[in-house]
Amino acid sequence: MSKIAIAKGTLLIVIIVAVLVAGGVSAGISIMTVGQTGLKGDKGDTGATGATGAQGPKGDTGAAGATGATGPAGANGATGATGAQGIQGIQGPPGITTVNSTSILSVDATNNPTPIGDVTITVPANGVVIVTLNVGYVQMYYNNTCGLYLGTSPTSPLWNNLDICYRGTNSYGPTDERVSFDMTAQGTYAVTSGNKYTFYATALRYNTNDNSAMYANSIRLIAVFLAT
Repeated sequence: MSKIAIAKGTLLIVIIVAVLVAGGVSAGISIMTVGQTGLKGDKGDTGATGATGAQGPKGDTGAAGATGATGPAGANGATGATGAQGIQGIQGPPGITTVNSTSILSVDATNNPTPIGDVTITVPANGVVIVTLNVGYVQMYYNNTCGLYLGTSPTSPLWNNLDICYRGTNSYGPTDERVSFDMTAQGTYAVTSGNKYTFYATALRYNTNDNSAMYANSIRLIAVFLAT
C-alpha cells in the first residue's frame, strides 16, 4: 500500500476546515489562506502645494558679445528751409569811375603868372572830382617862393576860388643860391551828372620884385571822378 505525503501546511488547513464544518459554521464564510496579500486601498488626495522658496542671488553678468557689423548708411535727410535774410550792410565808399590826366615835361615860370596846364573830365553822375597837381621839382634862386594854383579858372578874377600851395623862402634880397624841391597841390570839386569840367593849374612867383628864373619840371595833373 502506497504512502500519501501531505505537507504540514496543507494538513493544518484541512484540520481547521473540518473543525469549522463540524461546529456548524456557514459554508459562505470566506477562508483566507494564510500568507495571502490583502487588497490595495484607494489613493489619497494630493496635498496642497508648498510656499515658493526665497529667490536666489543674481548671477554674474556674462561677458559682452562681439560688436556687430556697421549697418549701411541711411538716406540723406531733406534740405532745411532757407533762413531769413540778414539786414543790409553798410554801403561802401563810392568807386572811382572816371580818371583823366595831363603830363607836362617843363614850364618856364619866370613870367608871372604862368599857366602850367589843364585837364578836362566829363562826369557820368553827380559826385566829386579830386584834382591833384604833382610837380617833380621846382628850380629857382633862393630869394623867392613858388605858388601853385588849382581851380576851374586859370587866373583872376576868380583867384580867390583857387586852391593854393606855396613853398620857398620869406627872406627877400639878392642871392645866387639855386635850389630845387618838389611840390603837390590838391583840390576837391562838386560836379553834376553829364557836364564837362576843365581844371587849370597855374604857377606864380610870390615876390614880384624879383625876376630870377623859376622852372617847374616833371608835372602831372590828374582828375579823378567819384560818384556820390
